[in-house]
Amino acid sequence: MRKVAFILLLLLAVQPVKAQSLEYMEVLNTFKVHFNNRDAKAAFGMMSDNLQKQIGIDNMRAIIHTFRDNLGPIQSFTFYEMEGAAEVYETQFEQGKQNISMLLNEKSKMIMLRFLPAEEEEVIAKMDRNKTKLALPFKGEWFTVWGGDTKAQNYHVISKTQKHAFDFLVLDEKDRSYTRSGTRNEDYYAFGKPIYAVCDAEVFKVITGVEDNRPGIMNPTETLGNSVILKTPNEEYIVYAHFEKETIKVKEGDTVLQGQYLGNCGNSGNSTEPHLHLHIQDGPNLLTSVGVKCYFENVLKNGKPESDYSPVKFDRITRPPED
Repeated sequence: MRKVAFILLLLLAVQPVKAQSLEYMEVLNTFKVHFNNRDAKAAFGMMSDNLQKQIGIDNMRAIIHTFRDNLGPIQSFTFYEMEGAAEVYETQFEQGKQNISMLLNEKSKMIMLRFLPAEEEEVIAKMDRNKTKLALPFKGEWFTVWGGDTKAQNYHVISKTQKHAFDFLVLDEKDRSYTRSGTRNEDYYAFGKPIYAVCDAEVFKVITGVEDNRPGIMNPTETLGNSVILKTPNEEYIVYAHFEKETIKVKEGDTVLQGQYLGNCGNSGNSTEPHLHLHIQDGPNLLTSVGVKCYFENVLKNGKPESDYSPVKFDRITRPPED
């Protein structure tokens, strides 16, 4: 899964403006009122016609509600830097920070708006690793695309919440993740594969109804896509992302047992091809919680048994025969 950032791509080139201009602060303060009131329609009206066509009102609603739900209301803005002709403001929310990059036209309409991660102090998770014993979330051999503690092994490390995340998919004997042309989700070996609960847990959150992407095209407004978050008695929040639409068979408040079927691997959300994204975080908030390192109790790594193991990039992993 790509980094959690809701990027609104717009037009280029307007006349440069000076840093921290009064015009931009006025627009930001108006946006703050609409954002805090969850008034997506009013915020949408602050955009240029071209930006409105590119974003769409439904995506604007999704963006505002996602940030509002996870970070709370906006409290203040502090000028941070120029980004080309755009101005970037560190934005303090009730429950965290994000940078907002904005570009205005001559009518003070937004022609670019981006929510970006803000620079934060190093945050330590409430736990070093999972305490609950976990089984792999799938059967058969899967390939670890991203996993590990370095940037070379795992691009997720730059994200506070997802820094210990995994991306898993299925490869054939030629190390290809798909057959035929790869233009359909059904061409991918991971698509439609069953995904299971890694432990006994409560179903904390479920997101459904997100369309599966066409391979190669992501949906950044619904980052997790169809997803399930499990909560363990040890306060570990286990996030599964990118399920196939209409396959999730659990609901919020359910209790699941280790190995119970949750749904099928899909390609929904911020995903370029069918795969499973899995990570653990130390709290329920998808933007402010801290990622926790994830170890599985028993696995076969490249055909050899490992216990209490955290997969790294290029590992081929599967459950031991007795599982």
